Amino acid sequence: MRSSMRRTGEKLNRLGRRAAARGRRVQTNLGELVAAAFDTVGNEVKDVARLLASRELGRAARSRIVLVQ
Repeated sequence: MRSSMRRTGEKLNRLGRRAAARGRRVQTNLGELVAAAFDTVGNEVKDVARLLASRELGRAARSRIVLVQ
């Protein structure tokens, strides 16, 4: 696993825990997730796709993202 993938998953987990502590849910849309992935990984589309389809991100978002080319 790449360290950038781990960092993004940790950021989302931290955001979710902070929101849960305050008693509210964090709502993000797919566009925000894609933008955050590009900010984290860079301009490599394959790396962004791998990050978005990772198990860690699926666990943090509580849903699986499937990318079809």
